[in-house]
Amino acid sequence: MDLAELFLEIALTSQKHIIVEGRTDENFFKAWLQDADPAETVVVTPVENLEVGPDEVLGIGLSDGNRSRVVYVAMRAEKDDVDLRCVADRDCGHNVETHNYEQLLWTDYPSIESYALDGVTLQKANLLSFNGRLPDGGVLLGMLVPALRDLYAVRAANEHLERPNYAAGVGKNRSLATFNVSLTVHPSLRSQVAGYAKPTSRDPREFAYGHDIGELLLAAFGNVLKNNVGLVTLGAVEAALRSAVQAVGSYKTEPLFIRLHSWISA
Repeated sequence: MDLAELFLEIALTSQKHIIVEGRTDENFFKAWLQDADPAETVVVTPVENLEVGPDEVLGIGLSDGNRSRVVYVAMRAEKDDVDLRCVADRDCGHNVETHNYEQLLWTDYPSIESYALDGVTLQKANLLSFNGRLPDGGVLLGMLVPALRDLYAVRAANEHLERPNYAAGVGKNRSLATFNVSLTVHPSLRSQVAGYAKPTSRDPREFAYGHDIGELLLAAFGNVLKNNVGLVTLGAVEAALRSAVQAVGSYKTEPLFIRLHSWISA
């Protein structure tokens, strides 16, 4: 759909529209809306359904990608005074301060999957999706935190980082305890890794970069997840994490969802 068509539809119908990055986000927010129980239908649309080209996002100083497309839609909506909401992943905070629009909401943490980074939610995922085959949620959280902190530091310093080599990081023993982040990056970066500033927050959700969570679980526990649980892909592991987030439900009291609920109810 062309943005002009979407904006005209909103102006004529006053229907609420939420624009998100992808299909998994679409499904997550639709599940949230079931519990939020809005008085009227809210339409959730992945940005790939809208006609936003690479030239348009490059023109506002962003790299091409769905996150940037969501930001572009929010910018256009503010310019045209259109009442919709766009939700983009905070990631490592790049471009968050420079793109500040009423129509744009950033996730409270790097991504939707980041809301899973507490002991209760990880244990819920363990019981419901991992057949109890992984360590207890609190123990698993402690195992993941150092690796997630190290990976976030590297990502924060390198906005367009190539996919890390997680298997190299955990080594042949598949151990998170001896995770070596310098082995996950291109050799040209390895000498710089030690100098990157690590996040100091005590809340692991703040430095749990979305894909890193599932990738680390597969790197460390891949044999169990694939052979004993039937979760073969990163997408399947991340779906389990998002389902646990929904099941626990504490995410609903986070600022993003409070602001969305307030806007929907207005």
